[in-house]
Amino acid sequence: MTAPPSLFDRCGGTRAMAEILGEAPSTVQSWKSARRIPAGKQPDVIERVGKAGIPITAEDVVWPFGRPAAIARPVAADAPSEERAA
Repeated sequence: MTAPPSLFDRCGGTRAMAEILGEAPSTVQSWKSARRIPAGKQPDVIERVGKAGIPITAEDVVWPFGRPAAIARPVAADAPSEERAA
């Protein structure tokens, strides 16, 4: 199974995303290297990427490379034990 494209890829790459956001490419590259977008920048990223016509959600900026597998499938606490073990 292949991973879905990162938010950086969906924006057209680091330089393209930097242009959309009005940030220096080196800044966006540092976010990509860290595999995270700083919390203080996340609302602006949602607004500007959305205005650029790229579908985006809050989850996309919290996990720009996709939700980690360990939390990819939330299970209710009252779910049967075999489902919680999955």
